[in-house]
Amino acid sequence: MPVVSGAATPWHLSWRANGDSFDVALAVNRVLAAGGRAWRSRAASNELDAGDYLIELTAPQRAAITVLGLKAAPWEVSLPAEAQALNAAAPLLFAGTASRFPYYAYYALCLLRLGVAYTPCDGAALSTGALDDANLLILPGGFSTWGIDNAESVQGADARVRDFLAHGGAAIGSCGGAFYLSMGRPGWTGTAQAKPLYTHEYLQSGVGVVTLEMRAGPLALGCPPTMEVPYYHGPIYDLLGPGIDVAATFRELTLPGRLAIDNPLDRDKFRRDMAGKPAILLATGNRGRAVLFSPHPEMGDLIRKYMALDGYVRHYLPIRGIGTMRDTLRHYRICDSPSFRLVQNAIDELMTMMATKAAASPSASALASARGDGADSDIIGLCRRQLDALPQFGAGDEGDLLRDVAARVGARIDPIGMRAASAMTHVGELTALHVLWNHLAATMEEHFDTVSGRTPAQQLMELELSIALVECWTRVAELDLVLAGNA
Repeated sequence: MPVVSGAATPWHLSWRANGDSFDVALAVNRVLAAGGRAWRSRAASNELDAGDYLIELTAPQRAAITVLGLKAAPWEVSLPAEAQALNAAAPLLFAGTASRFPYYAYYALCLLRLGVAYTPCDGAALSTGALDDANLLILPGGFSTWGIDNAESVQGADARVRDFLAHGGAAIGSCGGAFYLSMGRPGWTGTAQAKPLYTHEYLQSGVGVVTLEMRAGPLALGCPPTMEVPYYHGPIYDLLGPGIDVAATFRELTLPGRLAIDNPLDRDKFRRDMAGKPAILLATGNRGRAVLFSPHPEMGDLIRKYMALDGYVRHYLPIRGIGTMRDTLRHYRICDSPSFRLVQNAIDELMTMMATKAAASPSASALASARGDGADSDIIGLCRRQLDALPQFGAGDEGDLLRDVAARVGARIDPIGMRAASAMTHVGELTALHVLWNHLAATMEEHFDTVSGRTPAQQLMELELSIALVECWTRVAELDLVLAGNA
């Protein structure tokens, strides 16, 4: 990204005026990455909704976000007291053997849609200085539950993470990442002084879509009072120590799930162990600052859609018919999942809580560990290969519905492939986006070469995940090129 040049003036970028589109976050995060300035309104006023942005834009930047279809209004008075300055996020995304594709890829999709260009890293990179140029560590689901040193067969990663958090760094963890940021097992950071009900034997909860009840605070800005979020055996907290704010609690079990892990969460267990218990924690103290998501906001409508396909749709197909079920599946918003707002709010809050500093470029060691082999990898070819490998769906309404889903998903490959190819011709070899592209390709290829025994719903989900990753990567690349004056 180029450094901002020319006179910049403040503009009001409203979520509501832009239909709550995540292009709002995309624009703010890419301008921040370019060295620009932005503020988030922590509270509502006559002019601003809570969560709205004020952003300084040069004339070319203003033209660039107009290309996205965004509406911005000039801000001609002083900054309001409720506006908090944002720092640009410079995140590492843990994507090692303990968080392989697709575990880390749900966060990759969410971050790219929000316009946050992360650097992927593994345990070895964490143990050798990858955190030196980061201000945020993102820990997806996976097996960091066991500690990164143990899970990745390295030495020093856990100590480096603890030191990073103790000296101004911040973290976001979902599920296994939230376990890692808790207390109660060797290797964990203890950032949140709370021990989950189930630690080592975490599978005793289950899988499903859960409804969260949001509490007033920075992580709820712009969110409805309740939100549906996928859940996979995340930590269940009861007693909490000091320095912890509860941002949301578990309210209802919306839908038991079997996708990828056949361990549906049942309603009795939910009522006994989870209802009313903390689901999202904001921890601050001398062990660092972190947001802990027990569920998976980064999985969003993608996982919700395929959980529904694997259960809800099959149940109601003979009751309501293929037309209604087709519409149900067609209207999930994979790249605009409502729960992505929780991740954006978490990033914003953590970035307003830290000392102001410019985001650094990823270290050479971090980039080296993240790169895939060879030149530009062919993710579009991998997507076509996945499409061709789909099973022959059976006869009847359920088979017809699966074929319809596959056709709709597959039809997106060629259009986005052309756009991605065009963007790739302008992306320099050492840019962060180039690294992300090759890392995604390398980990996707490894996964699809070794995985077996997936259900049709899981195969379709991973195909749509792959295509959505290309769509969101391309949208970031296209905006960066416009901001740089190359498109």
